[in-house]
Amino acid sequence: MNHLFNSVRWRLQLWHALILLGVIAALCVLAYRLAVDDRRERIDRELESFERAFMRSFWDITSRKNKEGLPGGKDELRERFRSLADGAEFPLEMRDLFDPEAKESIYLSFWDGNGQTLFRSANAPESLNCPKLPPPNPDPQARLRGNFRELVQSGPRGFRSLVGRDVSNDRVELHRLGLQIAGSGALLWLLGLLGGWWLAGRAIQPIEAISQTASRIAGGKVSERIDIAGTDNELTRLSQVLNETFDRLAASIERQREFTADASHELRTPLTVILSETSRGLKRERSAEEYQEIISNCGHAATRMRGLVESLLLLVRQDGSPEIRRENVDLASIASDSIQLLQPLADRHGIRIFPNLRPTRCIADPNALSIVVGNLLSNAISHQPDGGEVSITVSTKDQNVLIEVSDKGPGISAEHLPRLFDRFYRVDPARGPSSGHSGLGLAIVQAIVENHHGIVEVKSSPGEGSTFFVILPVAPA
Repeated sequence: MNHLFNSVRWRLQLWHALILLGVIAALCVLAYRLAVDDRRERIDRELESFERAFMRSFWDITSRKNKEGLPGGKDELRERFRSLADGAEFPLEMRDLFDPEAKESIYLSFWDGNGQTLFRSANAPESLNCPKLPPPNPDPQARLRGNFRELVQSGPRGFRSLVGRDVSNDRVELHRLGLQIAGSGALLWLLGLLGGWWLAGRAIQPIEAISQTASRIAGGKVSERIDIAGTDNELTRLSQVLNETFDRLAASIERQREFTADASHELRTPLTVILSETSRGLKRERSAEEYQEIISNCGHAATRMRGLVESLLLLVRQDGSPEIRRENVDLASIASDSIQLLQPLADRHGIRIFPNLRPTRCIADPNALSIVVGNLLSNAISHQPDGGEVSITVSTKDQNVLIEVSDKGPGISAEHLPRLFDRFYRVDPARGPSSGHSGLGLAIVQAIVENHHGIVEVKSSPGEGSTFFVILPVAPA
């Protein structure tokens, strides 16, 4: 049961059912109320029309008899009513007034100011008494007395008239009409529930498709995507965002797979050197010079492996810990320290470094930025012939901090630029691990810069050297 109420489709159906029930119930009540009011108004008009027709006939008939000797004066009205015998002179539709058996027909009664009955039709109910009304009122007052609908009107000198009829049959018809309206409403509600269940299913279907696709992706089918063809609704944007997320996830998994394979390959070389050298040293007795050579080779391999492991750990920390320590630092000072650290390397290759460092501050991790500047400078020094030039500029541009590192090296072909920051990617395959380059320097630069909400770009052409740009947000004043 809890599972049903946790279902979005069931909850939509429940709310739909409650709202639809309320609307249909209100419409049914309104329709029944209008039918009752309409029936009441028709009965009242019927009674008024009947009374007016009766009075016209009454005055016509009694006026003719008055010429035959009815007494005048205040008793004239009483005598006029008394002159009515069996109603034979009245129109056919009024003769039921004089028939005691016509209980379901319209009845009439008149009283004088003393409450004495002037006329009472033979078909009037026995429970009919003189009504108590306020002073003369030109409009008839309607009342419901048991199963009788009656109109009472007062006239001058306390004269009162009443016309009414039995409405039992009308009540039965209205009761039957109420049942029909309720039944129609119930049928409409059931049809609405079926339609609502179908509409809820249609509304939930895209969500179920998204859920099924996500489940397949979680099961390892990372190439699956949500089909958004032919859709244009609120879920389309969600599907697009999820597809973009799945694309990034697939790309991340692919990069992780390549990274693992590349890391294994890079670590295999120094490990192979260590294993082969130790195996060579253990095969037979050797001289001190040979053992020294073997140990030296193992040491170089271990050093390369340690550098590779440290680079890998740095990348892992950048990928897994985007919340880094930040402080207000001077980039010019950091760049100056990096130049000083790498100056011996540049001197060995006869490379001159031209700094253009303006005091520029930003919010960053100083150690991480030292790695960025150091890697870019080391890269520029190592990828050009001896006697070359390297320039480094630190400045502010468009509310951003700009680090520019340029060299006069051979440049980079356009086909290599898109993958230049990939891990273990080398433009020159000949510059492998044995050259001391792990292929992770630029990947580390990109990871650090992106963690600082910045961007790193490169501009290069064969034979024209390369320029690397690092753009970071400037520190607030």
